[in-house]
Order: sequence, then C-alpha cells, then structure tokens
Amino acid sequence: MLKKLTGLALVGAIALTVPVAAFAAESQSSTFHPLKQLLLDKAQAFGISTDGKTNKQIKDELKTANAAQNTERLNKAAAKLGISTDGKTNKELREALKAAELTKLQAKATKLGISTDGKTNKELREALKAAELTKLQARATKLGISTDGKTNKELREALKAAELTKLQARATKLGISTDGKTNKELREALKAAELTKLQAKAAVAGIATDGKTAKELRTALSAGKDAKKATALNKRAEKLGISTDGKTADQILAEVESALKAKWAEKTAK
Repeated sequence: MLKKLTGLALVGAIALTVPVAAFAAESQSSTFHPLKQLLLDKAQAFGISTDGKTNKQIKDELKTANAAQNTERLNKAAAKLGISTDGKTNKELREALKAAELTKLQAKATKLGISTDGKTNKELREALKAAELTKLQARATKLGISTDGKTNKELREALKAAELTKLQARATKLGISTDGKTNKELREALKAAELTKLQAKAAVAGIATDGKTAKELRTALSAGKDAKKATALNKRAEKLGISTDGKTADQILAEVESALKAKWAEKTAK
C-alpha cells in the first residue's frame, strides 16, 4: 500500500511540474519524461537494450531480469548452506533459507542462554542483538568508553578505534610503521614480528623452526623449558639421594623440598 501511495505521489508531482504539452509530445516522440528515464536507467543497469521498445516491453524484460537475479541470489545462498535447489521455486527456497537461519539463530541463542521457545527469526535476532549490546557495553566500560545511548554499531566502532590505538602503541614499540594501517594489517605485522622473535629463541635453544607456526614454536619452547627444569630437578634429587624412578615432577619436587627443609632444620639445630 505504501509503495502504491508513493507511486501516486510521484506521478502527482510530475504532473504538477511538467507542462501538459510535454506529455502530449511524449506519447508521440522521444521528449524527456522522468518516468521513462527511470525505466531506461533500470534497463541500462540490467544491460537490457531499449531500442525501439515500448515502456511495457521494457517493464516486462525488467521483471524477467529481476526474477532471474532473485533466483540466482537464492541459489547462491542455498548452495552456501548446503540446501538442495533442485525443482524448488523461489518461494520454497526462501522458506528453506528461513528455516536454516532459524536453526542457526537458535543454536547461537542457546549458547548464550537465551530461550528460543516459540521465537521467530526476527525475535531471535532482536534477542541476540540485545545480548551483543550487553556484551559490548561491558567491554567498552572496561576500557573506559562511554556507552550512553550508543548502538551496537557505534560501540563496535568505538572498540575498534580503541583496539587500533593499542595496536599502534605495540607496533611503534617494536619499530613497526603504523601509517595508514588498519587493525587487521597491524595484527598481521605484530604476528609476523612475534614469529621472527620466537624463531630466534628457538634457534638458540636448538629447536627446528621450519614451517612451524608461532603457536607451535611457543609450545616447543615451553616444552624445552620444562625439560630443562626437569633435568635440574632430577640432578638435585640425586645429590640428595632421592630416587626419581617412576615419579612425577611434582612428587620429586615435594621430596626435594622436604629433604632441604630437614637439612636446614638439622643445620639450625647444630
């Protein structure tokens, strides 16, 4: 109804601004007419030739092109979600996509402890948006960012700006240029710098670095440290005459500490 009223208002506005003679001429020649131009623009956007065609023919072709475009979009969306499109109408595809979205929204809501009983897609989206707002407000408050009257989008932007400032400070400290770099680019630059640092540490520790990620190198370095600690602890235990066979590091450490306390107590007693 709203579209119909808008269309009527547009026609009325044109009728008031364009002389009657112009309308008469439009019906017999190619004199400019706003509604005709709108059709031509739409046809051009779809790559439809308008040469020698009536308004009705152009409208019919636009309708067909628009339907084909909608079908293509629905097919792509369905393929992404693994929904079969065979023999399905656009209406059936929309329903299948809506059902798939509902399942996804329900899973997200359940994860956040939001009740999904009888809720529609729209209601779940609103509930998830409200939950996200609460989460964003908590993060913003923690960083000293005012949340008053801010929408989810505004809070995300504020948090993104705060993160950028933090990333720039870290990058500058490491001598990394921050000029014109986005959050993502700075994270990648910092990640690369960390990898280089870890590779250098690993090389000193005699750990192979070829093809290893930062996470893998951290794990290897940590394991190396643990191994060194275990070796040192075992040597200490042997010196104190403590057997290490079949014992965990914690058990050996407890016995070593107990032995050292006893030794200290003996010395103090003398």
